[in-house]
Amino acid sequence: AAYLVFGTRAKKTADVLPTKVLSTQAVGLVVIAPAASGGSPGQRVLIASSSALGFATGGPPDAAWTSDQMAGGTYILIYLQNGLCLAPKPVTSTSVTPTPARAVVLRRCSTTQASQRWVRQNRTAGAGGLDYWQLRDLGNGRCLTAATGRSSAQLAPCAATPGRQQLVAFVTTP
Repeated sequence: AAYLVFGTRAKKTADVLPTKVLSTQAVGLVVIAPAASGGSPGQRVLIASSSALGFATGGPPDAAWTSDQMAGGTYILIYLQNGLCLAPKPVTSTSVTPTPARAVVLRRCSTTQASQRWVRQNRTAGAGGLDYWQLRDLGNGRCLTAATGRSSAQLAPCAATPGRQQLVAFVTTP
C-alpha cells in the first residue's frame, strides 16, 4: 500500500527572531577618539542631533541609550530621548561603489526586524577596564563605524581586525 499526502506545511525559517528581553541597561555608546597632540586618547559618544547620528567628542558618556539584550544574544539599542531604535538608513538607490558606507538613523522600534538587531563581536579590552566590541547589524552584516575625520556614524563593512572606528563600548554611569 502507498499513501500520498497532500497539503500545506508551515514554512520553518531561521529568520524568526526571539522577542524575549533578557536584560535592559542604560548605557552610553562610545568609541575611542584619536589622541590630541601629546595627549592621550579620549572617547566620542554616540548622540542624535536634529539632522543625524554622530559621535561627539568631550563630555561624559551619559547613558543616552537603553541596551536591551534579547534571547539569542542580539541587542536592540533604544535612544532614551525619543524611544526610537538604532537602525540602518533604508537604501533608496543603487550605487556604483561595491561596498559604500551607509548612514544609521533612529526608527520606530520593532522586535522582529533583523535591521534593528545588533550583534557584539570581536571583543577588545581597552583602557580603564572597558570592553570594546564591533556592533554588527544583523540585517545587513555591516558594523557601526565612526567616520574618519567626521563625527558621523555610519555602517561599513566589518573589518577582520577592527580599528578604533569600529570598536564600541557600552559605558554605564555609576
